[in-house]
Amino acid sequence: MSSLTLLSVRRVHGRAVLSLSSGETRVMPRALLKERPYRGGTPFDEAAFETLLRERAYPFALEKAVSLLAVRARTEKELRDALHQCAYPEETIDRVMARMQEAGYLNDADFAAQWAASRTGKGMGTRRIGMELRRKGVSSETIGQTLDAIDEDELLEGALKTARKAAKGRDLSLPAERQKVSAALIRRGYGYDHARKALSQLLEEQAPAD
Repeated sequence: MSSLTLLSVRRVHGRAVLSLSSGETRVMPRALLKERPYRGGTPFDEAAFETLLRERAYPFALEKAVSLLAVRARTEKELRDALHQCAYPEETIDRVMARMQEAGYLNDADFAAQWAASRTGKGMGTRRIGMELRRKGVSSETIGQTLDAIDEDELLEGALKTARKAAKGRDLSLPAERQKVSAALIRRGYGYDHARKALSQLLEEQAPAD
């Protein structure tokens, strides 16, 4: 059996890429270099490398997960993707995900509700919110329940806030200008019904008093 030599170690974000004399590469969590500081020009033991990943990756992955969740709440998909990015083994990631769920640190339904409340307050409509949650890996069922639970008055208030901003400096007596305001609402994720109601209320506010 031919021996392998480690040619170089390249650090890329949260992972380390090890280039071998065979022309192949191996990837490992960068944090594990604290346990085994690989250096170029040294012999490489494949079995020892696999043992290191299997036996020592978990505490580092757990620490990484906790630090990520301390910065902001994340969906299960976001956290899993972040750990994959750092080259943690799949079995290790599964253990970490289970631990985070047991501890109550991961809950996509709670995340979706908090996200929706925040985005509604910033003038985002349900279509935009739903699209963002889908990108974050939230299930269609959870998204549907979340959007159904959004307070209608808050949604309309957010649409009106967006409409006021879009209408600034515009003459809303002109159909083309009203269309631009409606288009701005649609881009923010509001449906046609909410856009129509917000524009109607805005026109009432701007109507000259008798």
